[in-house]
Amino acid sequence: MRNIAEGIKSENLIPVVRARLALSLRREGLRVKDIATVLNTTPAAVVQYLKGKRGRLVARPAQVDRTIDALAERVLQRVRSGVREGVRMAELMEAADQIIIASKGSRVLEETPRKREKQVVEVLRQRLELELKASERCLESAVKFDDQYSKLLLRMIAADSMRHADVVSQIISWTELPHEPTLNVPKKEFLDAILQIEDKAGEQSLRDTVKISHPVARLLLEWIDADEKKHERIINKMVHLIHQGST
Repeated sequence: MRNIAEGIKSENLIPVVRARLALSLRREGLRVKDIATVLNTTPAAVVQYLKGKRGRLVARPAQVDRTIDALAERVLQRVRSGVREGVRMAELMEAADQIIIASKGSRVLEETPRKREKQVVEVLRQRLELELKASERCLESAVKFDDQYSKLLLRMIAADSMRHADVVSQIISWTELPHEPTLNVPKKEFLDAILQIEDKAGEQSLRDTVKISHPVARLLLEWIDADEKKHERIINKMVHLIHQGST
């Protein structure tokens, strides 16, 4: 058995995600053999997960259940629609990331800030609490909707809020350092390559090009377009940082 330890990596939490997902799918009536197929593992491993002999977690933060429920719902939808595809590693990693971020955020909120940074940290802590709450609410609501586009929109908001929480909690941790962290950005060649991809992706607006009647689907396409512009703007600023550092 183990808790969500500070500093644990996402890949180390994959067995926990698989175990919780196996339990969730079992409750939905899937057979051990089917669960093994979905999890890309063996029936023997699934039995170990179901018996709690693998992937056990002492703590059971609510975020774990919400994250796993959302993932289980996506997987079940694929299974019931006849899609022969198991859970993707990227999905397992994303779920693990969200659980770790929520756990880290909760720890940060419980800590007492240092006096000299108290005002700044308090602002950040308030924002962290709001981001975690937004993510929880959206995940809770997503499982209640029948409309798949609305589900997806709520999950996207939850994922964004969780990423915001990750950033804020990291900045709070930095305020505790005795000195400013060293600037270390990706190489310019890498950023240029990503910029080329973003430029190509942004050449055509999905919102204007893809004609779809569902209003929430149109919002999702608009979201993608906005994200592409945001990525391009931020990466350009990172390239500018590299130029500044080399002069």
